[in-house]
Amino acid sequence: MIKTEKLACHECDLLLHIPEHTSACHSLVCPRCQHKISSGHSNALDSVIALSISALIVLGIAISLPFISFSAQGQAHSISLMHTSIELYSQGFTSLAVIALVLIVFFPFLYIFCLLMITLPIKLGLITKAPVTLGKFIGLLTPWLMADVFLIGVLIALIKLIPMADISIGGAFWAYLMFVPLFSYVVSIVDPYRLWNWIDHDSKCAY
Repeated sequence: MIKTEKLACHECDLLLHIPEHTSACHSLVCPRCQHKISSGHSNALDSVIALSISALIVLGIAISLPFISFSAQGQAHSISLMHTSIELYSQGFTSLAVIALVLIVFFPFLYIFCLLMITLPIKLGLITKAPVTLGKFIGLLTPWLMADVFLIGVLIALIKLIPMADISIGGAFWAYLMFVPLFSYVVSIVDPYRLWNWIDHDSKCAY
C-alpha cells in the first residue's frame, strides 16, 4: 500500500492525499485547478547540494572578475558586477544601484546559503533545530530572484552595443552565464512541497 499524507492545494485549498515518494518521471498536480504541486526527482537532495555549491563558486568568480570591457572613441572601460551598482550610485541612481546589487547578487547568494543550511545537516545526519525561519525566508526571496532577467537584459544590451563599440567579454560574464542555469535549476527543484518536507525531516531529527 502506498503511504500518503494530506496536503491542501496552495491555489484552491482542495485537500489532497499526496504519495510519500514521487518518481522522477511524474509530477503532482491538483485535480481541481491543475496547479503543479511538485515534480518527481530521482535524487533531489544530493542534486540541490551539489548544484548549490557549484553555483556559489561560479557566483564568486563572477563577482571577482571583469564582466565586460568596451572601447569607443578612444576611451576604454571595464565593468564588473559590483562596479555596475557603484556606477549607478555615482550617477545619482541610488535606488536603482541598490536594487541591481540586491537582485542580481545578494538575494541569489542568500537563497543558496539558506538552502544549504537546510539540506547539508540532513545529508550529514546532523541534529539541528527546525530551520522554519530559513524556510519562510526562502519563500519570501523566491519571487525576487531575477538573475535570469538580468542576464537577458545584458544580452539585449550587448546586441545594441556591438555596432557602436568594441566589446570584450570578461571572465565574469561567462561565470554568470554558467551561474544562471545552475541557479534556475536549483530553484525549479526546490518547490514548496519538497522544501517543507526537508524542513519537517529536520524538525523530527531535532526532537
